[in-house]
Formats: sequence, structure tokens, C-alpha cells
Amino acid sequence: MMKAGKIARKISELLPTIDAYTYVKVSIFITIILLSISVRLNNLPLGYYLGEFDPWWHYRSAEYIMKNGMHAFLQWRDPMSWYPYGRDAAASTPIGLPLAAVVLHSFLNFIGISLSLLDVTILFPPFISVIAVIVMFFLGKDLSGDDWVGLLAMLFLAANGSFIDRSHLGFFKHECLGIPLIALSAYLYFKSIKSRSINMVFAYSILAGLVLGYLCITWTAYVYMVGLIALFSTLLAPFVDRETVNFLLVAYALTIGISILIAIQLPRPGESAVFSIYYIAVIAGFIAILTTSLLKRVERSLTLPILIGLSALVLSATILLFNTGVFSSLVGKLVAVINPAARFEQPIVESVAEHKMGTWYYLFSDHGLLLMLFAIGILSSLLHRDTISKVFIVSAGLSSLYFANMMVRIGLVFSPFLSFISAIGCYSLINYSYPVVMEGIKMGRKVASARKIGIWSLLLATVLVFYMSFHGINTGIGVYGFSRTDKEGMSHMEGTGAASLPTSSLPTQYSFPDWIETLTWLRYNTPPGSVILSWWDYGYWITTLSERPTLIDNATINSTQVAVVGRIFMSNDTIAIPLLRRYNISYIVIFTTLPEYWTGIGFYGDEGKWPWMAAIGYDLRPKNGSYNWISSLDYTQGGYGDLNLTKKMQETRLFSGYDVRYYPQNVLFLPKRDSLLARLMVNAYLQALDKIVIPKYAMYRLTLNPLPQEARLSTSPFYELVFLSPSHGFVAVYKVNYNVSYEEEFISLRSPQGVALRNSSAFYDLPLVQGANMIVNVKSVIMDEGEAQIDNVSRVLRANVSMVIRLDGGIERLYPVSKGEYRIRYLENSLQVFLNQSLLETIPLPDRVRRIEQGFILYAEGVETGTITRDAIAYVKYRIRIEMP
Repeated sequence: MMKAGKIARKISELLPTIDAYTYVKVSIFITIILLSISVRLNNLPLGYYLGEFDPWWHYRSAEYIMKNGMHAFLQWRDPMSWYPYGRDAAASTPIGLPLAAVVLHSFLNFIGISLSLLDVTILFPPFISVIAVIVMFFLGKDLSGDDWVGLLAMLFLAANGSFIDRSHLGFFKHECLGIPLIALSAYLYFKSIKSRSINMVFAYSILAGLVLGYLCITWTAYVYMVGLIALFSTLLAPFVDRETVNFLLVAYALTIGISILIAIQLPRPGESAVFSIYYIAVIAGFIAILTTSLLKRVERSLTLPILIGLSALVLSATILLFNTGVFSSLVGKLVAVINPAARFEQPIVESVAEHKMGTWYYLFSDHGLLLMLFAIGILSSLLHRDTISKVFIVSAGLSSLYFANMMVRIGLVFSPFLSFISAIGCYSLINYSYPVVMEGIKMGRKVASARKIGIWSLLLATVLVFYMSFHGINTGIGVYGFSRTDKEGMSHMEGTGAASLPTSSLPTQYSFPDWIETLTWLRYNTPPGSVILSWWDYGYWITTLSERPTLIDNATINSTQVAVVGRIFMSNDTIAIPLLRRYNISYIVIFTTLPEYWTGIGFYGDEGKWPWMAAIGYDLRPKNGSYNWISSLDYTQGGYGDLNLTKKMQETRLFSGYDVRYYPQNVLFLPKRDSLLARLMVNAYLQALDKIVIPKYAMYRLTLNPLPQEARLSTSPFYELVFLSPSHGFVAVYKVNYNVSYEEEFISLRSPQGVALRNSSAFYDLPLVQGANMIVNVKSVIMDEGEAQIDNVSRVLRANVSMVIRLDGGIERLYPVSKGEYRIRYLENSLQVFLNQSLLETIPLPDRVRRIEQGFILYAEGVETGTITRDAIAYVKYRIRIEMP
């Protein structure tokens, strides 16, 4: 036993010792990592799905790489995207994210962890984001020299609302990997500059170049990181000694060189990494550092002339490059970031929420008082840090703050820099407010104990850290009882973060499975290869989950085709049908939240997106700084809204019988009634109201006012409602029928007892499409005269059948009917009427005719007195079909 005890003591002596202070730090370190993962799993109760829209394309890309290999992906032109042209996947998609998922999937399965690729992509964001959180510790520690700053930086990024929004469960998009790569490349480059050994400069620079290179093939925001390295290096060079400048030159050349070498190997970004406007910053940075290095070797008297000469040379070279047009194709992108007003004139850009300009309001809503600590951190660094740290903190902090306000999407790059700079500010504020020392501090005539001051310091630290963490988490996922329910007050995950399949893209935490039902129906009930038309928001879902071709999707890479789809939705059949025919559209998918609008759910479907369809489809521009005129101005006054239709719907069906006095009027505007979207959307809404909403809410005894005739919109024979999502009726699928054959019909009329009687058949719409034909096959006609006895005098009762053509509801022509085939052909300014291939008449059409109809009118004469001995009979049996050119 004694021997065993000695062995145990010897083993114990060999083990490393950890003091309580280190144990606390390690525990906090691990706790923050677990916190970072757990808050990003908050949306799990909604379902185990990929979030939002774009992740489905990245998953599809990863799946293709896994099945066919990376080389095949570089050659892949996806035939189901952007039909009929397809999508060049490698040229339009940075490969870094899907490739990382495939590599991780292979590794996990190699070590015995069996997960599907879909599982890996869903779990990838919350776990890969831990890399950025860990990097914050080392970055904060190295910048301040204190572990506590690193831990604060970790906590602030782990609880950052913007970062949570882009790294939660299922958000398999560029940003979830891009932010860790930005943080890691920034840290490695900073370490390369701080190193005092050339070997360490080489090591850190090569690592920084590799990480930055992978960032280049992962996220287009790499241009910010490249620009930051150029800015930081250029600003730093004049303030350090010659040896540091030489190290800086080596680090800069290696980091940028390796990253650019990786970038140009793949189609995205490819040559644009070199032949882009951003590359000027790289060249200018290198020249500035090289110039500074040379200037530090010459006499002071030569510094100014050389500097002026080199500046003139750089300026001349830049002007020459611009004049050659090398950078002209990408100048607009830089202008769009530096000058957000340039984007406002482009409706296709403004229609995408994440491309809009950020504001200070949203910046403060996201980050709260961290911005105050950020400012304190900047000032504190200027006063107390070494030169390299000062320049790094100022250049990274201020540049990322500027770009955070330029575009919502790239505002995310501010988060990691905000986190470590705010951590420095928080730590400095605590130290400045209550200096903790190990001896008494004289306050006036009294001496305060260090213990008392330490307690206040700890209390201030606790309050600051708790508030910042709580604000970030509440902004990211929402804390019950604290997050607001209005749209602007929602947390990211309650709002845009929850926009995924289980919520049908609605900003809510409740399940609305309508899109899941629709995508399943499309997959199993439509023929393979059927082309689906929808607005771009839902393209990735349809292509990936239903495996059907779509015209447009969330990539919006072909603005012309997006405009075509917008024009189809916002036009009548005269324009819509030929375009549908040209693209061989089989089904149209409409998404509208009108069936539940009365519950206060809002309008997040096509009823709220149609103004952008009009703006993009017809290249409309803002008036008085706003696009609101498109919807709020009636189509009779030059707008695209239909105020009369909106009013009628509000008075009758839009609120499902609820008193409209309690609801805001004219908040929702419907598009003009003859547009394809208005007809399909309103028809689907009325069907959902009758078949789903009223039965579902039967307990509330909803009553409906009669729907006026002017609110009944015809969907025409070309659009057949074949599916309506059963849960809430949010999604409708229409089948497009280009050649329509109606069932055989007949109508008859006998002499009435009384005055003469007329009767009409159903009327059929002729599509206002150039070359459209309506064929009326009259199979049988009976016009038998009758007889009546009036005061012993015989009287003939007449009967007649006429074919009618109506223009905008008024009778234009009547033709006596005989057995045979009538053909009515629509031309641009006229109608041609044929009987058995012979032209009967050409009817000139007035300007702006909106509706052409065909039908029959039957006439049978009766008598008021006397006896009818034989009925007059009018009868016609016919069949109608419509043929498109």
C-alpha cells in the first residue's frame, strides 16, 4: 500500500497544476462556447430544416460535389435553374462553403459518425461559428495583454444578434463560414506584423494567406478583408521603424499573394480578384509600403520630392488603367457600396432586403450600448496601446463601422471587430471607474479599503457584461417577455431568421406548413420537367425540394429574366400568355397571406411584393424618393394599384366579416384587376376563404357580405386551380392550359306563355393575344317556328338562334347560326370571323378593348292571350375550344 501511495504521489507531481484563477478562466471559456452553440439552436422547435432560401442552393451544390466530384461541379450548368438558359454553377457560386460541408461530411463518416449531407449542412452554422468566437479570445488577449478582454470579446460575439442571425441552425449560407474566416485571417495577419522573428512572419503570413484565400472562394465580402489589410498596412508603415516596415512588406506580399493565387484558380471569383476595382487598393497598399521602406533609407531632404514623384506616378497609372476599361465592369459595385444612393435607382437591388442601406437606427437596435463601449475602446487604444495595435484597432473598427451602414448584408463584418474593441472598452471603463489595487486608496481624508472598491468594480463589470449579453441574445433570438411583437422590434430569428420552410417564410415563430405541402404536391403530382413560374423568393425551394425547373430564383443573376417574370405577373393575358408560351410554363405558383390577413398576420406574400414586380418588370423609378406611388396610385391615374378593387374587397371579403372600422384602411393595395397576379391571387383567396378559413373558424361564426360583381375576377380558361395548400390556403398552384377544350354544351328555349322570351348561353372569353383563335363547333341547330290560335286566328311564332360577339360587355355583332365551324381570330386591331374557313367579316376594334366574349342568344316568341298549338323551338348544341398561336 505504501508503495502504491508513493507511485500515486509521483504521478500527481508529474501532472500540470492549475490554480483557481486559471480554472475560472477555462470554465468561462468553455461556458461561452456552449452558450454560443445553444443560442444558435433556439429555432430547433420549428423543425429540423435548412433556413431561409439561399441555403437550399448551397446544399444542392454540396450534394452535386459529393455525387459527381469537384471537377464536375466546375463544369456544371444546372438545367433546372433559370430555365431555359440554365445556371453556370461554378461561375455564380463561391465553392468554399459547399466544399467545406462535403469535406466535413466525408471526415465525420470516416471516423464513424454517420450523418447525411443534409444533417451536416443544417448543423454546420452553429458549430463552425465557434471558430470565430475562439479567435476573439486570442485577438482580444493579444491586443490588450489580458485574458479577461479575450473572454469578454468571446462573449460579445457569441451573443451578438447579427452574428446569431447569420449562424443559427440551418443558416447554411456564405456568412456562417465567412465571419470565422474573416476573424481568423485578421488575427493571423496581425500576429505576422507583431512577430519579431522573420520565421514567425513567414509562418503567420502563409497561414493568413491560406485562410484569406479560402475566404475569397467562400464569400464575396473577401473584398472588405483584402481592403482592410491594405488600409491597415498603408496606415501603419509610416509610424514604425524600418525593420518593422520590412517585415510588413513580407507579410503583406505573402498574405495577399497567396490569397489571390488561390482565388484565381476557380471561376468565382476567378480573374475578377485581380481585374476588379478593389485590386487597386492592393496595388496602392503595396506601393505605399514599398515607398515607405525606401524613404526610410534615404536622407530626410529627399523624402518630399520622392514622395511627390511617386504619388504622381501612381495617379497617372490609375488614370491610365481606368481609361483602358480594365476596371469598368466592376466600378458600379464599388459605387453601390460607397454611395448607397446609387442603388436606390435600381428596383431589383432595392427589392432585396439585405441589399438595402443600413441605418443608425438598425445599427443601434442590433448592438445597443456596445457602440458606446466601442467608442471607449477606440479612445482607450489610442491612449494606451502600442503603435501596431492602435492602427489595427482604428482601421478595422472605423472601416467596418462605415461599411456596416452601407449595406445590410455586409454590416455583419462589423460584428467581430465590434466585439473585441467593445471588450477593450468595457475593460478600460471598469478600470478607469474603479481602479483595483492591493492597498488602500486615499479619498479626501478617508482611506477606502481595496475590498470595497473591488466589490464595486465587480458589480459594474457584472452589470455591463450581463446587459450586453442579454441585449445581444434578445436581438438575435428574442427572450420571452422582452422582445416586441411589431416587425421592427422582432429579434432576428423571430423575424428574418425564422423565414424558412416550416414558417412559410413568415416572420413568426409559429408553424405554417403551407409551403411544405405545396412543394410535396409539386414533386409527386406534376410531370418531371414541368416548368414552374413563381416570384424569385421561392425558386430555390421549388428547384431543390420539388425538383422542377424555375425561371428565376434568389440569385437574381439575370435581371432581364426577373423583369420578364415581373411583367408576366403585372400584365393582362395579351402580354402574359405569349410570354408564358415562350418559356413553356406549365404551372404558376402564387403565395398570399390574404386568407389570414384578418388575424393581423400581415401581408408577406405576393400581395405585398407585387409593387416590386411592377417596378422591375416595367423598369419604374422612384418618385419623391419612394416607390410607394406604384401601389398607392390607381392605374387610371398612371399607377399600378386598383383602389376600387381594394375598397370593394375591404368592404366585403378582405376581413372575413370583421368590422372594417377596427382595421386600418388603405394599408394593403391590390394590383390592377386585369393583371395576371390580381386574378390568380384574388381567386385563390376566395377559394381559401370558402373552403378553408370559414370551416376552420366556424366557432367564430364568420359572416361574409355579398361579393359585388366588379370584385369577381375571371381567371380565364388558361389557368386552372389544381392545388390549394390545405392548412391555411396560403399557396395556390395553377396549371396553364394553352389550348383549352370545353365540354359540349347545349341551350334550348320553347315558346313561353306570354311575351317573347330571350335566353343567353354562357359567354366565353377570347384571350387578347395576337393570333389567338376561338373555334365554335356548332353541331346542331334547331329553329322551328311555332303556332298559336288567337280568336280562332292562326299566328306563327318565330324562333331564332344568333351567335354574339361582345366587346367590353356591349353587343358588337349578331350572326345567324348554322351548323358548322366558326372561327374568331384576334389580331392587333381587328377580329376576323370565319365560317368553315370562309371569311365572314373583319371587325375593327376600338383602342384599349379589355374584353372580347362569344356566346349565343336564343329567341322564342310567345303570346299573351290565346292557345299555343305548337311551340316555337330554339336549340343549339356546340363545343368550344381555344387555340394559341
